[in-house]
Amino acid sequence: MSRILLVTLGLCASSWLSGQSLWHFTSRLTQPWAGSARYMATGGALSSLGNDPSAILDNPATAATYRAGEISLTGLYRQSIGGMVSQGAYLPAFHWGSAIEGTDGSIIAFSLDTRQSRFQPSPWSEYGTDIGTSQVQSWLAQAGNRSPDECFNEGLYGPYAAYQAYVLEYDGQNLYPIMLGDPSLRSMSFTRSSVQNQVQGSVAVRTNRISFGGALEYYQAKTKESTYISEYGYAQDSYLLTIASRQTDSAVSGGVRMRFGFLGRVGEGTRISGFLHAQSLATTRWHYRYRIMPGPSNPNGVGVEPFELYQDENLKLIQPGSGGMGIAQVFGSNGFLSAEYRFTPAPKRPIQSPLSFMGIGEEIAAELKAQHDMRIGAEWRQDAISFRAGIHHASRASHFVEHSGFTQFSMGMGVRNAQSFFDIALSTQFRQGKIIHPLEGYVWNLPAQEWMLVATYSVRLR
Repeated sequence: MSRILLVTLGLCASSWLSGQSLWHFTSRLTQPWAGSARYMATGGALSSLGNDPSAILDNPATAATYRAGEISLTGLYRQSIGGMVSQGAYLPAFHWGSAIEGTDGSIIAFSLDTRQSRFQPSPWSEYGTDIGTSQVQSWLAQAGNRSPDECFNEGLYGPYAAYQAYVLEYDGQNLYPIMLGDPSLRSMSFTRSSVQNQVQGSVAVRTNRISFGGALEYYQAKTKESTYISEYGYAQDSYLLTIASRQTDSAVSGGVRMRFGFLGRVGEGTRISGFLHAQSLATTRWHYRYRIMPGPSNPNGVGVEPFELYQDENLKLIQPGSGGMGIAQVFGSNGFLSAEYRFTPAPKRPIQSPLSFMGIGEEIAAELKAQHDMRIGAEWRQDAISFRAGIHHASRASHFVEHSGFTQFSMGMGVRNAQSFFDIALSTQFRQGKIIHPLEGYVWNLPAQEWMLVATYSVRLR
């Protein structure tokens, strides 16, 4: 078994790493949380209705609900509070569409859509003086009576890196600490970030009662996770010393996949829909770093010397398919009530290549769960003004079992005339985030609430 295979196996086997350092394998599977203002205000429940650019990314058949060409641009400002504090503005969605109407009333539509979703909170931090378990104690507990090489081969990077940085010594049978005592101060921070991009070209055909559509999507995701721990108060040679460690795990993934959907009319006011997103492969560049560093006040030659353990790999990962269905009731020209359900199974072998990693993929799969997504939305029109509300609940933010779900409530309004539209939405999302504490082992709860203000301006091209 190659050394890198054993290194990667360690990522799966280490109990406190299993929910964190592999986060990027599944975070890219998160459903995008941003879209046009109408889409956000109605909870994203528009796959049976259309007339919205973000709905095309869910169900390409809705591209045929347009009878004229249109271009739109969406802007978003977000503010997070609680365990994940962040703020920022960006442009999450762009749409261009064109429609050709046949002599028999049928429509052929073309659409180009982009969407971006960001999750980049400020670091979650913890500072304490009542230290229960120090980094050195944690490394020793992980190492047991293993040699440094055995620690490396089994993926116990903390003990191995600590040995290389002269925090520990080895007598041939056991690892022992050089720096003694329990630290009096500890600071710890934990950061996660994810940026997902979608670019999709769609073609749809509509007849009197039914529409069919297909799309080709290019997706890209950049994810990063980092844990930083600094402890002060270790004793060696009459000095009080500081140990700092940083573990960073990041990846860039990308690929293409097909999407299909239909949209049908049942009676005069009922609409039904179904859509399927095909499974595909994502090309992933993975980077892993484990660093141990001395504190700035440590004297030279005492305590810790800098050391870095790193690994870079190219992988092929499964981007699982998903399917969904929707239903909507339209109340003439006054508005609608809609609902949508989507299911995304967890991949059984998330790593497809290299072949030596497939067994590791099966171990990762044991930590993955399917995703369930439910959306309900409503709109009521009063002349040129529309009022909207919606709810969006996801069982989890990714396939990883430790990633909690979220519930999002939204409301908004829009103003329309013959040539242009302006929509605005206010959305709030509640998350019960959690991680496993890197040293103590307990569940570290990090609940959060996020507000998003979204605005979309659309112009008809003819």
